Amino acid sequence: MILQERDIKALSLLSQYFMLTSRQLREMCFTTDSTGRVTRRRLTGLRQAGYVRKRNLQVVNPKDGSNSPVFHLTRTGLELLAGHFDDDSILRKPVEPSQPQHLQHYTAVSETQRLMHAAVEATSEKIRIDKWVNEDEALNLDEADKPRRFLRTKFGNVVCIPDAAYVLEFKEQKAIFYLEQDRDTFFHDRVAARKSPGYQQLWEQQGHRQHFPETNVGHFYILFVAPSAKRRDQLCRAFAKKNDGHEVQKAFRFVSFDEATPDNVLFESIFACCHHTEMVPMVKRGATPTTEVKTTSLLPSGQK
Repeated sequence: MILQERDIKALSLLSQYFMLTSRQLREMCFTTDSTGRVTRRRLTGLRQAGYVRKRNLQVVNPKDGSNSPVFHLTRTGLELLAGHFDDDSILRKPVEPSQPQHLQHYTAVSETQRLMHAAVEATSEKIRIDKWVNEDEALNLDEADKPRRFLRTKFGNVVCIPDAAYVLEFKEQKAIFYLEQDRDTFFHDRVAARKSPGYQQLWEQQGHRQHFPETNVGHFYILFVAPSAKRRDQLCRAFAKKNDGHEVQKAFRFVSFDEATPDNVLFESIFACCHHTEMVPMVKRGATPTTEVKTTSLLPSGQK
């Protein structure tokens, strides 16, 4: 197969997002392909050349009900990119999902990641996502203790397993956001009961500093992305109840994916909180630059 520039872009996006549907790849790499025929042909070529793997299960787009196959890189694909960009760190990317039965969930995380990157590109503010790490992706590879290389963190019998995490840098602050991609598959009280103990321990032990030593913020945020406003509010109430009296209650942010857009997700008040009733933005434009933040300085004034 003679690789074209758009093929390299597709492979690069798979290394960045881990798993993408053909629809997502078409929207990012093959923007002029109105029928999808070119996308299918190029992805078939990449698969036959051994650079990508196509999963047997297909993912349904909740917006229109259409089915799409899911793709991810193979080891050969990683080696191609590492050679092309002369970057051996690409070889450390994952090639197999730890939970292959949850393809819908993986691609939903990718969709949120796409939303965040689009939001950063759309704003004139000097803000950036410095790092994005998915559940199966290693971070801090120089860490001698293998379990400490991943987002999955054990505290005795308690486990904290975020779906992803990222560093959001704005006005010299490097804040850590952990992502929970909700698909409304479990009762909201059950989700709060499962997730809260791990995040309480992560908060108490400043676990975000282990994951991201570059942070200069003394706390972290937990971003729950729900499929609807109703589900968002249910989760907010459930986590408020489960974390009543614990400081981690201030870390939770709940947003409805169908209301979030690249134009509003960063600076508009579309996020619900556990510890008060007002909606807040992800980032406060008036945040004060600092080298060490011990309070919730990215929140709107008065919301502490």
